Amino acid sequence: MAYTDFTFYSSGYFGDTLTEETAPKWLERASDELDAITFGRLTFAFPTVEAHAVKVKKAVCAIAEALYWIDVQRRASSAQRAEDGSYHGAVASISSGRESISYSAGGANSSVYAAAATSAEAQTNLIGSIAAQHLANIPDANGVNLLYAGGVGRVPRHNNGL
Repeated sequence: MAYTDFTFYSSGYFGDTLTEETAPKWLERASDELDAITFGRLTFAFPTVEAHAVKVKKAVCAIAEALYWIDVQRRASSAQRAEDGSYHGAVASISSGRESISYSAGGANSSVYAAAATSAEAQTNLIGSIAAQHLANIPDANGVNLLYAGGVGRVPRHNNGL
């Protein structure tokens, strides 16, 4: 279940990348990514403080847009290769030694999204940084920081050397 909808995306986040038709797909996938990043805390302890809930919704919107642009890059890079094996598109870089030409798929921040489109690690890092930007110090309904990597739903206890 997506943690937000197109209405919030367009009027609360003021996004203009996704359309009413494409938003459900990307908002759902972004919510799944956020569940992984927050160790599932949102599924059982969604923030009850309105300001914190809005931050979660904005994180979903930002991640949804990133996932959309990563998909655009994946599609563009596969479409650049013609049936005859040649490549078409804007040249991003040219090397001379051992000949190398890179093509750009274009778009906003295309190099960031292109890297994420070709590397699972780069995608994880990008999505994680977006989540951190929005969710730093945001607690769930139980008061546990959403990005806390310790025990789910537990506050660490110290035995003070006992």
